[in-house]
Amino acid sequence: MAITLFILGAMIGGLISWGITHKYYAKSSKEQKELLAKFSQELKETNTLKYFELLLEKSKWQKEIIGNDEIWIARENNTFQIHKGDPKGDFRETWTQVYPDKNTKGYPVYLKINNVIVKELTFISLDGGRISVPLPDRKFENQKVNYFWNMNSLEIKVCKIIGRYYIWKNIFGVAKQSKIEILN
Repeated sequence: MAITLFILGAMIGGLISWGITHKYYAKSSKEQKELLAKFSQELKETNTLKYFELLLEKSKWQKEIIGNDEIWIARENNTFQIHKGDPKGDFRETWTQVYPDKNTKGYPVYLKINNVIVKELTFISLDGGRISVPLPDRKFENQKVNYFWNMNSLEIKVCKIIGRYYIWKNIFGVAKQSKIEILN
């Protein structure tokens, strides 16, 4: 009789132990799935142009010269990079001709995530390369072209990191010299 009670107690104890273990296994498995889904969603959201814009505003960026390439890398996440492309040729508009050196060139700037181009912008090298700013937008009024930069634009956010202004110190100085309107 004692052996039967012992075996019965062991079986009941084993079933209870298995039940408790199974309950916590199912609970932890469900929590792991939820966490994995959450992290997957966060990863998807971080590999977007919108997140790139957030890094342009919030992260520190470090300039690197690799080979002959000029690259800026986000310190917060080094898979987000800004690459300066090769000049595409001479560029002339009235706003570019107010500097002593009339040599101006347009060149692409690539925004890359994981070495994949997600956006291409056009920048202009002015005054023989001493100034580098984004191509301004244009509006036509009374058959006259007016140039402007929107300070909330992606181009200006990139310019705050990679722009060069020479003696004009910032984008506002270049805008004043070039007669480019600044919009907020």
